[in-house]
Amino acid sequence: MKTVVIAGLLYAFGANAAAQSDPLQAARDLYASAAYEEALSEFTHLKSLVTAPDAAAEVDQYRAFCLVALGRTADAEALAESLVRKDPMAAVGRLDASPRIEAMFATVRKRVLPQVIRDEYRIARSLVGQKSPDAGSHLTEVQRMLTEAEKIGVWDETLSDLRTLVDGFLELSQAAASDSPPAPAGAVAEAADTKPSTLPPDTQAVYGPGDEGVLPPVTVAQIAPQMPPALLDLVRRIHRSGVIDVLIDEQGFVKEVTVRQSVNSTYDSLMVAAARTWKYRPATRNGVPVRFVKSVVVNAEP
Repeated sequence: MKTVVIAGLLYAFGANAAAQSDPLQAARDLYASAAYEEALSEFTHLKSLVTAPDAAAEVDQYRAFCLVALGRTADAEALAESLVRKDPMAAVGRLDASPRIEAMFATVRKRVLPQVIRDEYRIARSLVGQKSPDAGSHLTEVQRMLTEAEKIGVWDETLSDLRTLVDGFLELSQAAASDSPPAPAGAVAEAADTKPSTLPPDTQAVYGPGDEGVLPPVTVAQIAPQMPPALLDLVRRIHRSGVIDVLIDEQGFVKEVTVRQSVNSTYDSLMVAAARTWKYRPATRNGVPVRFVKSVVVNAEP
């Protein structure tokens, strides 16, 4: 009997010593034993002691677990939101995270992630404007979060536009890293001496520069799109112009736009969207309005 008592005391002493040497494990054990109030108290105490980011995140996760178990849902969601904002890509993959906890974190991430993406993009865009070497890592992080947003089903048109801009900034940043002096500021300009490379197949006749007896269209409204200043700056720095072909119909509206010489995927998409709104007095042949393909050179504006 004495042997059993001594063994029990030794076990208790060992457990107590282990708890003192690893208070985080002791708090985990309290949670595992469903002593949620005590576990919450221990994790809250540990919050002021741990300094390593990973350990601090684990402590906060367990605090959220305890709050869920205690029915304090609003407090748990507030803590989960704080965790998601600090690390939007972190997943709750612990074995002791119940399906209810995982569902709560997933719901919070869906609600918070789009705003976190926009906040991080604003920081990245500012760094791009400052030509900071940290801009690339922030843009890459926004890319990762955008992929996650699409994966979990919180995608919308605004995030799609952001992805286009982020991809463009990254592409241009990489090009500018080994680039030449800035290009002179330019504007949308007609390329009157440039023959469109191809004409769209159609049953109706389509004319172009140099076709006999054809008077070319006259520009009524041909306005370059509004673009983020940082994007314009990067385009100027890589010294690259673009060429687009616009098919102008008999009413003077732009029916089709084709990128013949690309500047950058983001810049191209914004320019194409703007070109679709351009207006002309239509080309004529023997006094009759006809369709006409015109080439336009586009440069980054200041």
